[in-house]
Amino acid sequence: MDTYVIDYLLNNYWCVKETNQKEYFKIKNNLDYYKDFFQNKLGSKLIVNDRFIKLEKIPAVAKNYMGLNNFTDPLEYTILFIILLYLEDKPKLEQFILSSLIEFITTTATSLELDNIPNWNIFHHRKCLVNVINHLKELYIIKVVEEQNIFSEDIKAEALYETTGLSNYYVREFKNNILEYTDLNDYVTDEFTNQDDKIGEVRRYRVYRHLLYSLVSYNEDLSESEIDYLRKFKNNIQNEISKYLNASLDLTKNMAVLLYELDTKEKDYFPNNKAIADIVLLVNYKILENVDNNVLILNQDETITISLELLTRIIKDTRIEYLKYFSKHYQELTISNFVLEVINYMQEYDFIRKFADFYKIYPMVTKLKGIIPKEDIEQLDLFGGDNDEDN
Repeated sequence: MDTYVIDYLLNNYWCVKETNQKEYFKIKNNLDYYKDFFQNKLGSKLIVNDRFIKLEKIPAVAKNYMGLNNFTDPLEYTILFIILLYLEDKPKLEQFILSSLIEFITTTATSLELDNIPNWNIFHHRKCLVNVINHLKELYIIKVVEEQNIFSEDIKAEALYETTGLSNYYVREFKNNILEYTDLNDYVTDEFTNQDDKIGEVRRYRVYRHLLYSLVSYNEDLSESEIDYLRKFKNNIQNEISKYLNASLDLTKNMAVLLYELDTKEKDYFPNNKAIADIVLLVNYKILENVDNNVLILNQDETITISLELLTRIIKDTRIEYLKYFSKHYQELTISNFVLEVINYMQEYDFIRKFADFYKIYPMVTKLKGIIPKEDIEQLDLFGGDNDEDN
């Protein structure tokens, strides 16, 4: 089974014809086979025109890892949407200079009295703008005509860019006035306003979106009606999934997840090609060792309640045991920063969640774990991890 079309659309923002002509036509020529799945199972909008193909991947529940991978600061999102405002009325092929864009960002952020107003004298703020511009270049929303130096390194740097006309398609359309939204979930449920999500096609859409647009879904992410749907129609769901993906549905007491029979190095999923992902696989294995030794006890819902102190100890024990296999960056990282980075990454990918004065470890830990092979290796490379600094 050739899963190229669905793999590409699930793992890329869109496919632009001008930059990916071969991929564009391969997808377009095979879309008929997938249209029913996109529309009737996911209820997702598929945009196909002579410039790009885009599957709008609106999740059932918003998760931390669904943000833009290269963005680490809310300021980057502020800058991104101000730039989209700047580009909104510019026709295709119109050129603009960096200094003009910078002035517009500053003026707009100030006039709107935003919480995040950039100060270009601060290196980190300049770097945020560079990250956003790189993101827009990667998506072919803008093209570089000429760049002189890098703005993050030189506040006087200048550049000339050209708009491609794709900026107006970046943000999806909303049914309602988003200025009235007060909760993140409002944006997720916008398209189903005034529809009952506990029955019928909306419930089906949400279940399939949980499976395809989330890394894993736990019971607390699912409504009772969604859990009921998963239990009743497990075989039907598996049959549908197997038609289009090299994946199997794993359904336990507290978890629903698709396990892919694919190399995930190119995906934004876990495991990926970051060294920290390999380290987390080892921490997961160490957690399960502690379960086997009755140091950690499983709750009835397949979770483990753990204190910060015990979680820290397990991470430190992992570091001590496998330190020689880590990249230089993680070998030299202070223990406190190492623990913090591992905990943050495990939270980001839903292995653990923080509560008031404790953490919960979730059953996905049992599905993704790693050990160091017996043979002597120079670097930790369980999944082909990139051992360079990931920051």
